[in-house]
Amino acid sequence: MLTLALDTANDRLAVALAGEGRAVARAEAIARGHAERLFPLIDEILAAAEAEIEDIRRIAVNVGPGSFTGIRIAVAAARGLGLALGIPVVGIDALHLIAASLDEPADGPVLAAVDARRGEVYAALFGPKGDVLEAPFAADAESVLTRIGDRAAVLAGSGAAILAHQAAISGRRVPPVDAMFTTDPLALARLGSLADPATALPRPLYLRAPDAKPQAPVPGLLARTPDP
Repeated sequence: MLTLALDTANDRLAVALAGEGRAVARAEAIARGHAERLFPLIDEILAAAEAEIEDIRRIAVNVGPGSFTGIRIAVAAARGLGLALGIPVVGIDALHLIAASLDEPADGPVLAAVDARRGEVYAALFGPKGDVLEAPFAADAESVLTRIGDRAAVLAGSGAAILAHQAAISGRRVPPVDAMFTTDPLALARLGSLADPATALPRPLYLRAPDAKPQAPVPGLLARTPDP
């Protein structure tokens, strides 16, 4: 099965195509312009794999947590393509993708973590075979470590160093750290090919409210002008 993987969850754009003996991936560091660059990159991937878009049988998309705007770009594109092609679209969370992107298989549970800013991390614990031991959640480093205890064999992701530092200053065991700042788009395609479309829904995974808040109304600014 040929699976197309799309990832715009952070300051990077990644696309991969894998299956049926093909494995092609491209990733670009990009702070803005994900929407404009996404479809040209899909075309490049298809050309490199000598495939047509009609050959794709499934689409996998990184649903976050990550950038609110970035996540929605890939999710919307994946849904649109899936609808046009009549194929399943599955969502893979960013923390599962981190655990699946380790260079070397872990010999125990992987604590995947993303720096969520504002003193928090997004975290989840996965078994060596990818089974979910603790579903994704957002918390400060101390709360994460308290919840996970000594179960983690590896800390991975952009939030791993934060957790390692907190573990050290609190006198806890510090597991090996893989502070990966990029994930493997081919791993996203692989996870997508194995996911169940009935449960791995392609919708954004938001673990906390957005940073932007609606502006409070200015008294009198929108007040109705009295009729003359």
